[in-house]
Amino acid sequence: MIERAVVLSTGDELTTGKVIDTNSAAIADCLFTAGIEVAAVLTVGDRKEKLHWALRQGRELADLIIGTGGLGPTADDLSTEVVAEFLGCPLIEDKEVAQSLRQRFEARGIAWTANNLKQARFPQGSFIVPNPVGTAPGFRVSVGPGKSLVWLSGVPQEMAAMLKETVMPWIAQQKGDAGQITTATFKIYGLTESKLDHLVKPIKLGAQARLSFRAHYPDLTLRLTVKGGQETSELLARLTDQIRRALGSHIYSEGEATLEEIVGRLLLAKRQTLALAESCTGGYISHRITRVAGSSDYYYGGAVTYSNDGKIHFLRVNPTTLESYGAVSRETALEMSRGIRERTGASIGLSVTGIAGPLGGSPEKPVGTVWISIAQDNYHEAKLYNFHGDRERIITGTSQAALHWLRTILLQ
Repeated sequence: MIERAVVLSTGDELTTGKVIDTNSAAIADCLFTAGIEVAAVLTVGDRKEKLHWALRQGRELADLIIGTGGLGPTADDLSTEVVAEFLGCPLIEDKEVAQSLRQRFEARGIAWTANNLKQARFPQGSFIVPNPVGTAPGFRVSVGPGKSLVWLSGVPQEMAAMLKETVMPWIAQQKGDAGQITTATFKIYGLTESKLDHLVKPIKLGAQARLSFRAHYPDLTLRLTVKGGQETSELLARLTDQIRRALGSHIYSEGEATLEEIVGRLLLAKRQTLALAESCTGGYISHRITRVAGSSDYYYGGAVTYSNDGKIHFLRVNPTTLESYGAVSRETALEMSRGIRERTGASIGLSVTGIAGPLGGSPEKPVGTVWISIAQDNYHEAKLYNFHGDRERIITGTSQAALHWLRTILLQ
């Protein structure tokens, strides 16, 4: 029975900080959702002795090790070889995997080299973990009585597919009758982590439930996990209702839907269309909207009017407005939202104009000053926001604030 796991990532690019290890976070999140305790997350470079050390630590701490990285054909892809050494067993070539690799290369017109067969060799006794979106399969192998190791591709997209389609279903089978585990996820905007903790602290969870917090600017995720018997669903429903009452409109999503997905659903439900006029965000809000499949049903398009000339000639912002109040002002934001709505014919025009920095600020309008405006038939308003941090953080915060305000308007 699997109760505790260790997540192990490998690669010099991770230990040198060249690449951010998103795989470990994604795996740990899936394990937590499944009710598996993550005892440790280990990251080591492409060195045999370090990998051996990490495998020893993982086997000592947990029932399951999930590793990523080092499954490719190059000389620094050491994971499979090191696992075989660790177990004291040979590497065996899987004929079906080898044939599949050859066919994949041939179908794509890619030249075959012998080192690709490295991806078809696995520690003796391994079960293959298919890779539906890449070339290198993973494997699962026993590392001791009641202990297993699963190794997956280090490419995030490939890892996620392997985890979802093969590994998590297998884990669910191995858990056996350990009690029902259910979760509820709340995505939250407009609260600090300390304020969120303060608001939910009065909720009596009992021994069967727990809350976990994850801060990922510009919002927060709150997860409720309930473990028990037949009464689990009833307890989850009761606690979920208490959380809704405690947090109110700060919850913008229950589940994994993003804010742009929620806004898209509301636009469709309300039969509204949207157009954007972006200055300081440089098209980032448009990017978020259009990365949702089907967004062409409600998104007309946008304009990145970064210069004053762009605001004047495309959005028809009055030059006098810019001279009198400046590009970062309530008056300019209002004219931008009205201008993009009139130019596109969308039912809603949304504009943002601000100072993302690091230059351009003043005592009156410091870096992080942003005006956001929304224009509709019977509604035309602008709001002032003040963000802090570097340029990327200000742009991200602006996009989230704009989408969240739009969400609240659509809910009215």
